[in-house]
Amino acid sequence: MTLSAALAVAIACAVAAYAVTVGAEKRRYPGIAASVPAPPASSSTRVDPKWPFVGAYTGPGAKGVERLRDWEAWSGVRTRFALDFAPADSWTLIEGGDWQLAPWADSGRRLIYSVPLFPKAQGNLSECAAGDYDGHWSALARNLVEHRLADTVVRPGWEFNGNWYGWASAGQESAYVACFRHVVDAMRAVYGQHFAFLWNPVLGTEFSAAEPAYPGDGYIDFVGIDVYDTSWVRGTYPVAADTSAERRAAVREAVWSTILDGSRGLRYWMRYAAAHGKRPVIPEWGLSERTDGHGGGDNPYFIERMLAFLADPANRPAFAMYFEAEAPLSGGLNEHRMALDPPVFPLAAARFRRLVASTDSADFGSDADRRQPPRSAGYGRFTRNVALTS
Repeated sequence: MTLSAALAVAIACAVAAYAVTVGAEKRRYPGIAASVPAPPASSSTRVDPKWPFVGAYTGPGAKGVERLRDWEAWSGVRTRFALDFAPADSWTLIEGGDWQLAPWADSGRRLIYSVPLFPKAQGNLSECAAGDYDGHWSALARNLVEHRLADTVVRPGWEFNGNWYGWASAGQESAYVACFRHVVDAMRAVYGQHFAFLWNPVLGTEFSAAEPAYPGDGYIDFVGIDVYDTSWVRGTYPVAADTSAERRAAVREAVWSTILDGSRGLRYWMRYAAAHGKRPVIPEWGLSERTDGHGGGDNPYFIERMLAFLADPANRPAFAMYFEAEAPLSGGLNEHRMALDPPVFPLAAARFRRLVASTDSADFGSDADRRQPPRSAGYGRFTRNVALTS
């Protein structure tokens, strides 16, 4: 059976199940973020014992530090981790500037730092594999240590088996492996470092296989996978505005099923990490409202299933970072932010806040008993210059 046929069967079954279960629970969905009851004040100033591994990317440097505090107050989750990205515009920026590193030193977070393997249009994997860039990796390591970030989780050349970064590994896996090893060796050689290193492929089979680009157990501390509510499989996203609630719910279930159990899906990478004796992590995850329609939009079901997966002790990652940012697309935008006011994702944001504030695991339900009504009439805005925007 083809993947499209399997999805069609899954959608048909889910539609039938929905007809039985819809209406079993009535819920109120606030129209704006301000109307969602805030978690208790004390929860924004402590590390939640249920969610100590959950964090968010909220922007670079000082801007990210400030916005992360805002996100914590909004969500009620006090995080121990922070995610940032070295700019790829020059080697000087990749090596780490004071403007970007210093704010994290005093933030009380462990930094997860995404490191390009070379500047835009100024390098290649072959030169990196030959050791030509080792001096830059040493400089980055020294800058991190000097800024009291010696325990940083370094994320070199992330999403490498996709086709959107210059360090794409397809057809040059051995060069990617050698390059990654040079990064690790050069940075580990710097006195005072206690770095950990994260290998971060792309979910699914749409792009090249990631396994041939694995640098080896001696070079890896974490295996990470990014998870977004997106799909290009026929019969899933985009979902037409006039689609019935039953059909919409079935599509969302089918997309999540593929994310979780599809070929090289989330569970596959959990097993892969365990087989190599590494902790699994989720460096990025999020809702997605894309101008090309291939995101699930305001999808509380995705939020619920993702949080249930993260909370399960069998899956518990070392960290899971929500991508609270807007990303550019060719000819459009990819919106992920939950904490905007007014909200882009009112239903999903309300569900997130309720679940992270809950101590009752039954709130997560099961895939069979959590199906969602259609999105609200206000869905689809791209809001800028408001809370947590750039």
